Amino acid sequence: MKGFTTLAALSLAISNVSAHYIFQQLSVGGTKHPVWKYIRQHTNYNSPVTDLASNDLRCNLGAPVGGTETVSVRAGDSITFSLDTPVYHQGPTSVYLSKAPGSVANYDGSGGWFKIRDWGGPGWTLAGSYTFNIPTCIPNGEYLLRIQQLGIHNPWPAGIPQFYISCAQISVTGGGSASPATVSIPGAFKSTDPGYTANIYNNLQSYTVPGPSVFQCGANQGGGDNGGGSPQQPPTTLITTTAPAAPTPTAPATCTAARYAQCGGNGFTGCTNCASGSTCRATNEWYSQCV
Repeated sequence: MKGFTTLAALSLAISNVSAHYIFQQLSVGGTKHPVWKYIRQHTNYNSPVTDLASNDLRCNLGAPVGGTETVSVRAGDSITFSLDTPVYHQGPTSVYLSKAPGSVANYDGSGGWFKIRDWGGPGWTLAGSYTFNIPTCIPNGEYLLRIQQLGIHNPWPAGIPQFYISCAQISVTGGGSASPATVSIPGAFKSTDPGYTANIYNNLQSYTVPGPSVFQCGANQGGGDNGGGSPQQPPTTLITTTAPAAPTPTAPATCTAARYAQCGGNGFTGCTNCASGSTCRATNEWYSQCV
């Protein structure tokens, strides 16, 4: 019996880990490049980074300095990060840039970072890919292009928010002369940030994305906020969530939650039956998921 219990617990742990997601593929314009070609292949598989003081917050655990190719892009180009499986943990997604002092292949991200895009909440954008544009006014040069999704489905302090991160290497041409204000990573995110401590199960009505404000050409060139908790991108640039809307309290008792969707937890009023092939399993008292 003891062996069976241990095996069951191990099986659950493996299932929970394998259900996470990885930013692993980059598209420039209409060209989708092979997995990891221009993205540093970290060793964290699909696990999150949770230590706010760790250098792994830059590009993830084991992301190599050296050995990754650098793609040429023009300022203003459309860029897409694609994942192995769509994001399903509630929380914001953000994109950052950090200019390398020389070759980005040898850059560890210890310089300054500035944010160029937010997908905020409470109407989360949970998707399999995220598309944005490189600012037209930033200087030419080589950059680390960093994307992070912050899962806040395990509310602080009982749980720990989770950072899902990847970095691509890009070389920008056709740019301008802007001088964005920067922050350090680690250091840009604090355990007191309202976007870090937010409880999505407690009637969340508004949300402030952690980190600095989004840099915009002509709006905050050379300015910006070096602090930790700042306003998200203006409403005209936000994208509403592409995930199915949460069922209302009047949803039929026989409704079915999709694989990886929430299926239970304190205060949850949606579907509790999971799609065929998945089972509702509790992460904590606030959150259960179909896995």
